[in-house]
Amino acid sequence: MLKRKIDALLRKFFLHKNEELPSFLLHSLFHQGSYLPFTTSSLKFRLLACLANDVVVNNRKSMLEFGSGISTILVARLFHLNNIQGKITTIDESAEWQEIIKSILEKEELSHYVNFVHAPTKISPTSSQCNEYNNTIVLEHIKNKMFDLVLVDGPAAWQKETIMSRTSNSKFIIKNVAEKHCIFIDNSDRPGERDLTEKLARELDSKILQLDPTFVALVKGQHFNFII
Repeated sequence: MLKRKIDALLRKFFLHKNEELPSFLLHSLFHQGSYLPFTTSSLKFRLLACLANDVVVNNRKSMLEFGSGISTILVARLFHLNNIQGKITTIDESAEWQEIIKSILEKEELSHYVNFVHAPTKISPTSSQCNEYNNTIVLEHIKNKMFDLVLVDGPAAWQKETIMSRTSNSKFIIKNVAEKHCIFIDNSDRPGERDLTEKLARELDSKILQLDPTFVALVKGQHFNFII
């Protein structure tokens, strides 16, 4: 408990700690096209760099993303830049937000790398403090697909009444993740994300890598180091 309080204080006063090198490494991806709206809701550069590293050094080609955003654009740009025949299936509860991301990709002629899935959330019938994606919509788009890369950054789970929302993603991940995989989970210091991490590690027999106080990766299978 004390360690978590100390980590929270460090995050408050050193929000961009260790961001200089990752932002430099990502420069060519971040600035190669349209301006990208980087906000306090965005993944930190260090974590985006780990994601990009994993795609390249571990040959990831099929990504399942919960929460569309800058990561969607950067991975699509990376696929194009490195001539990777990859595909991203990105799920989000906001159609308006996805339209912003989609319009950027269309301008850059990169939309063929991404399958956008608009899945509104609803109160979970089985869990408290949990809004889950529409199961029917999500399952329709991921059935018979196996993903070697997963990023969990949605649905919204920052309010007390929805803090367990991301635990509901486990049913989509467990049945549709490849044997050799990497799963990135943002906000891993929160109760819902901690439960999700522990369940996935247990069910998939994946190894947990703590990348920073708020971000973890779960890996299974032989892989090269992607951590910066």
